Amino acid sequence: MRKFLLVLCMASLLISGCLGKSSEAKYAKDLKSTDPEVRINAANKLAEVATAEAQRLLILHREDPDYRVKEAVKKALQQIDKRTFLN
Repeated sequence: MRKFLLVLCMASLLISGCLGKSSEAKYAKDLKSTDPEVRINAANKLAEVATAEAQRLLILHREDPDYRVKEAVKKALQQIDKRTFLN
């Protein structure tokens, strides 16, 4: 029984790690949306994820044609930088 629970816990940890990566992939796709609101939401969500990959994706979109998206990306990068500095 203990082995089963251990395997179950390890599987849960593995799955949760994979889900984080797939959310980054979703937000990467959303950053390419034609809808600025979708791109703004993606920038905000990537700021919450705050991984090196999230930061890389945001950097690629610093020069968005919509000023609102550009500002959201800038704030998201500042959030990640602040979080990184504090850790």
